[in-house]
Amino acid sequence: MSTSIHENPVYDLKISSVIPGKFTESGVTYEPTNMDLAMKLHYLLGLYFFPKEAVDGFTISKIKESINTLFSSFSMYCGRFRRSDESSRRPYIKCNDAGVRMIEAKCKYTMEEFLEMKDCSLHKLLVYNQVLGTPDLAISPPVLIQFTWFKCGGMSTGLSCAHVLGDAFLASHIIKSWGQLVSTGHLPHDLQKLEPITVIQENRSFVDLQPFFKRVDPVGDYWKFVNNCNMITSCFQINPAKLNNILLRINGQCGTRHIPTFECLCAIFWHSLAKIRTQAEPRVVTVCQNNSNRINDVHYGNNQIFGIVKAECHVKDANPADLATLMLDQTTHEQRQMDQVMEKDGGLSDFVVYGANLIWKSPKSMKWN
Repeated sequence: MSTSIHENPVYDLKISSVIPGKFTESGVTYEPTNMDLAMKLHYLLGLYFFPKEAVDGFTISKIKESINTLFSSFSMYCGRFRRSDESSRRPYIKCNDAGVRMIEAKCKYTMEEFLEMKDCSLHKLLVYNQVLGTPDLAISPPVLIQFTWFKCGGMSTGLSCAHVLGDAFLASHIIKSWGQLVSTGHLPHDLQKLEPITVIQENRSFVDLQPFFKRVDPVGDYWKFVNNCNMITSCFQINPAKLNNILLRINGQCGTRHIPTFECLCAIFWHSLAKIRTQAEPRVVTVCQNNSNRINDVHYGNNQIFGIVKAECHVKDANPADLATLMLDQTTHEQRQMDQVMEKDGGLSDFVVYGANLIWKSPKSMKWN
């Protein structure tokens, strides 16, 4: 099956706001950390598919009721950004219960037909993404959830979450918590004690931090980085047989040592990209991992850990097994790398982290249900 680039299979969009089930006291605010503000030009997008059997009898009223209950634990996610007094202009969140933005939509194809198109650019139609500052920062919702019903009765859930609110691991936990709420009728226990985390900051110099991010021109109140590169989205499907062959090939060259799946896949992609970009092969890679201190507890904010690994050799000529071993042994992990730089100007500088160099986001320490 194919579809024209001018044809939009998703239609009948209905937009509304869902407020939390518990009202927040007047005057409550949330102060993003320096690390949170460093991620403000990035957005987290997640897309989940549910067959007809999983959502049979699932009505819009039930969906809104579950969202209402879920975000009672996330008052800052239902707030809106403001700026402090004229002297600092540092952004903060006013917890005013304005709610998350909810989008209802329909797709004229069945779920199987949609996925058979194998055009990952179409997936963007199932995730309603709105930049903070559109049309105005003070009224822009930081969280948007789109529910799209397919012709077969199946449903997709698309989550768009401003990265300034928290990292990908927290966003994943929110979706899994929603799934547990729908299936069992109650939230996970760890959401009942959700609170901001306090992290000891490290004293690092600006020069040391440069590999992790790139400073960009100020964006004002429109929180989007405009990338002038001509880029397309690609999707790689790796079935169990192909994955097993990759793991056997790399681990077979490492003797008795076992290289985990994540490092094996990263090494293959790193090596392949280097062969394509022969004139400027990527020798510096950023690895984003979950904070191991948060495995059994959940906190607001960006608590991910970034690490850097550098290859001294020509990556295109290297053995993928050696690259995987390099990632495993030589990745220098840091925590709260951005804090010192952001502190110098009160969190008003603008940066890009994803895209500053080649970056991998590790699924390690994530608890899959």
